[in-house]
Amino acid sequence: MDKIKVNPIIKKDLRVTSRSMKLAWELFAYVAILGIIFMLIFSAFRSYASYADNTELYQAYVVFFPVLAITQLGIIALAIPVITASSISGERERGTLDTLLTTTASLNSIVFGKMMSAVIRVMIFIIASIPLMAVSFMVGGLSWLVLLEFLVLSFVYAVLAGSIGVYCSSRCKKTITSVITSFGIYFVIYALSFVPMIVAAIMFSGSRGSALEDALKATFSIQLINPVVNFVVFFLSRLTSEDFLEDIYDNIFLGSTNMWIILSVIAQLALAVFFLRLAAKRIDPLNDRNVKKA
Repeated sequence: MDKIKVNPIIKKDLRVTSRSMKLAWELFAYVAILGIIFMLIFSAFRSYASYADNTELYQAYVVFFPVLAITQLGIIALAIPVITASSISGERERGTLDTLLTTTASLNSIVFGKMMSAVIRVMIFIIASIPLMAVSFMVGGLSWLVLLEFLVLSFVYAVLAGSIGVYCSSRCKKTITSVITSFGIYFVIYALSFVPMIVAAIMFSGSRGSALEDALKATFSIQLINPVVNFVVFFLSRLTSEDFLEDIYDNIFLGSTNMWIILSVIAQLALAVFFLRLAAKRIDPLNDRNVKKA
């Protein structure tokens, strides 16, 4: 039986990482931070248990899931730019980029491998935290399907963040510049994507009827590329069991919260592919811009 072919970039990066104690210490620090937060929440529940009945107490354990999950997402947002910042720029600084480009690996394979190396490392961290989050599912009554959905959304988020980091690394000569540029793109996606809604609210503030409502609905659709909004929609819908987007998008194609999450995943993956294609073009030695620099 033939061996399964693995991207050589992923294989090399993960082999180097796994042989270092750095990953083990990072994993230890990650779980320790989550463990401290877990104990703080648990201490708060012990105080709450003195005047709450058992039913209310067990239902309150659901809080463990969103708190730990949001903490993990924050760590991902900070860690992935740092991990991917040197993926291409580091090769350039070490003078090994030209050697890498002469291998049989395609440009798309190189940028994809660099991105997936970071994503796999992050997913190892998230999977390691499952025993802590399991309290919400074993005691709090959440469905295990919700945990699976969170893992999928976290993977998609890591892919998007990783693709942005690889693109910035391919564009910038220095690693620190790559990190700063990555956070700049994050700011555009996370914050400036609300600007069209604000502009629409100002422009149609004096309108009568449904003009303002229709404008806000249309501009809110831009948030499909925003992972923060998608996670907010996910947590609110799964913890409250209410399909609140169904009222916002009455007769629009989105229809429901589940459809919003699916479309948001598709939009984020499409955006990730866009950044990876840009990264591959940036490191292409036959690119006119790169030829001129040479």
